[in-house]
Amino acid sequence: MNEIIKNFLEKETGHRIEKDDVNVIAAGILDSFSMMRLISFCEKEFGAQFDMEELSPDNFNSIASISSTVKKLKNNGNTAH
Repeated sequence: MNEIIKNFLEKETGHRIEKDDVNVIAAGILDSFSMMRLISFCEKEFGAQFDMEELSPDNFNSIASISSTVKKLKNNGNTAH
């Protein structure tokens, strides 16, 4: 899942992401527009449904945290916090 999300973000933003733990928000890779496209992608690709509680920057600050959030949403149905 990490690689799929990473590939999407690299293609979408034009930035290369070296490691899964790079803070993509602080690095300026993920902004509000790319975040909305990422959410839409994850909902379609992985079947994860995001609620307002999941939109915390902590859930989107790295490839690893995005992947973890999506896995929780897939496995537990909107219970990632």
